[in-house]
Amino acid sequence: MKTLICHGDSLIEASDLDRPSTWPYRVARRLKINVVNSGIGGDTTGGLLGRFYPEVVQQHADAVLIMGGTNDLWWDLDLKLIRANIFTMVCQATYHNIIPLVGLSPPILAEKARLQDFAGPEGGYARFVDQLRMLVKALALAAEQNEVACLDFHNPFLDGDGNPIEKYFLDDGLHPNQAGHTIMADIAIEKLSGLER
Repeated sequence: MKTLICHGDSLIEASDLDRPSTWPYRVARRLKINVVNSGIGGDTTGGLLGRFYPEVVQQHADAVLIMGGTNDLWWDLDLKLIRANIFTMVCQATYHNIIPLVGLSPPILAEKARLQDFAGPEGGYARFVDQLRMLVKALALAAEQNEVACLDFHNPFLDGDGNPIEKYFLDDGLHPNQAGHTIMADIAIEKLSGLER
């Protein structure tokens, strides 16, 4: 594998961290491959799908990691729509001989997020957390059924009781900090090292 495109939202863009601290950059350095960061903060899976052809297919990538859905859930969009958008991109990647990988988004620290000055989720934090948990399970199942590699960035951020581990998050409660990005990099490196191209 020579080129991996990471296609998603702020969990890939990671604009709050310096570039060498982000997990896509670490993956590139460790595996000695070209990793293109195609993350846009605030983007939904509809947005990802809309820019998939020019930003992924036309770039002739070897593989693409698709991770999104948290912003859709913020707007209280339907889980089926999110899943359909993600697997439409999976199908397009496969059709164009690009290896698709599905990323499972990290959880959030709702207690911290509530203290911030940005508008909360349309359906409230309790619903958002519940829906994110359901989305992660649905995507993992769909990936297994379709024999698509899945990168679990969700469960490693939870403690034994299923609660998010605070030390892995920025103060906004929504995005992983440098320690969190280290975990994500390790997960991606292990999974990608097992892929043959």
